Amino acid sequence: MKHRDVLLGLLVVALVGLGVYWARTRSVTPDPLQNADAPAARAAGDAVRAPSAASPPDVTRSDGAVDLGRVHIRLALDPKPPVAFATFRARVQARTGGEGGAPTPLENGRVWFEMAMPMGDHRYSLVTGPDGWQEAEVVLPRCPSGRRTWFATVEGTMAGRPLTARFRFDLAPPGRDPSK
Repeated sequence: MKHRDVLLGLLVVALVGLGVYWARTRSVTPDPLQNADAPAARAAGDAVRAPSAASPPDVTRSDGAVDLGRVHIRLALDPKPPVAFATFRARVQARTGGEGGAPTPLENGRVWFEMAMPMGDHRYSLVTGPDGWQEAEVVLPRCPSGRRTWFATVEGTMAGRPLTARFRFDLAPPGRDPSK
């Protein structure tokens, strides 16, 4: 009787171990470098999004743009580079007809920020600003690991079609002069 209980216990432990192994190998961790793997991009279903690239446009020191065919989305951060724990402005401009087209506001526009590791919920609604820009005042924390790379995802709809564009930037440590 004791041997049977031991064997049954070992079988249960082996099954639990296999279940854990299966769950870990089957879970999909979002790759912050791939636009199509972004959680919001997957949830958006048939959203128009930027083609997957090795790296999204870097907006650390200059504005960046993503071309979604008929829509061109530009992201500007002020100051450049943004500083951890300090308020900075994220400005988004969508243009129909490509880069030289007319500014068209994103309906339900938002911008959200994430790192490769969880850093909390940083979602901001875009409000109308001057010259066809939409803006959000943003504050992001410094990662305890020392990593500085963040990803910004711009979402919204235009003419009823969801749009998603992804950018990357490096956050400067607190106390640093953003102009340097």
